[in-house]
Amino acid sequence: LNDIHIDIMDYIVPATCTDNEFRQMWIEFEWENKIVVNTTIRDLHLYLTYLLKSTNMRCLTPEKALSGDCGFMAANLYAKSIFGEDVLSNISIEKSAIHADAPVTGHIRIRAKSQGMALSMGDKINMTQKTGFKGVSALQK
Repeated sequence: LNDIHIDIMDYIVPATCTDNEFRQMWIEFEWENKIVVNTTIRDLHLYLTYLLKSTNMRCLTPEKALSGDCGFMAANLYAKSIFGEDVLSNISIEKSAIHADAPVTGHIRIRAKSQGMALSMGDKINMTQKTGFKGVSALQK
């Protein structure tokens, strides 16, 4: 009776919704998982790109709102499981203005209707951060 381990990313696909739908789901979903950003990445846009790639989420925040280099970034992300379960995420990250070599810091808030989805997505993000963000150099090209 061994545990069966399933990679949640096999069942998550990027999805879209309107701003109003996102806000309504954010209010309704009772399960939240808050993840501390722990990375060696030093660029806000690169971190967001890597996070999207590693979680199969879609960024709902328009590219125009993410452009520029102000040292701070906030974005809303959204995905659905193949079973129709929604998962929302809000990232709030920043880059130190004093220390140019400092890595990105901040938080990622994940919300879902079920505890399992919120925890599984949080575990995936934490696992990705622990593996040292393999593949970042490919994204920099």
